[in-house]
Amino acid sequence: MENTLPMAKSVDEIVEKELHQFWLAPGECLIIGCPPAHGYVGLVLDGELTLPYSASRETPAVTGKTRWPLPAADVLEGDWTDDPTIAYWVVARTTDQTAVRLADHLAGGKGEARLTLSDRRLAVVYPARLLEGEDPAQPFRTFEEMPSEVVRSVSALYLGRSFPPRPVLQFVFADGSMICQRDMLAVTKADRARSRR
Repeated sequence: MENTLPMAKSVDEIVEKELHQFWLAPGECLIIGCPPAHGYVGLVLDGELTLPYSASRETPAVTGKTRWPLPAADVLEGDWTDDPTIAYWVVARTTDQTAVRLADHLAGGKGEARLTLSDRRLAVVYPARLLEGEDPAQPFRTFEEMPSEVVRSVSALYLGRSFPPRPVLQFVFADGSMICQRDMLAVTKADRARSRR
């Protein structure tokens, strides 16, 4: 884990720099930019788990293939971070809630769709070079853009039965739905998000 922490910090710096340079509009403030998270989505919809979740709507066609094995068949909600093939855990009551709309991209994006929050908007951001038929001169493409007010909170949690438990970023939305993303720098990013809001 010590070897991966410097890499996570380096990726965070790159994500922040690229979003500031190529994604933010003039005067817009970045709250949090998530890195790519390579793994599956677990969706608990009205109490029923689907793992791995597959997008229920059409999402952009991403080049390449997924590079990870299937998750264990008997994963429990409190243990999902102990399975390294699961990158996201989503909880919602209905399919029209914010978390499920975003989960479609996270599930269909082959680990390349990224949650991004500014003081103006929440969006899923893809590197344009990985989208089929896109102009690679434009660095990012934005989908599911919505006002930033749909985000009630961004916080860090430690989950799982492993020792130490795994850090995750938790996005709670105004409609009561929620997404957790595995992220080694969750505490740093949650603190940064609070200071920028």
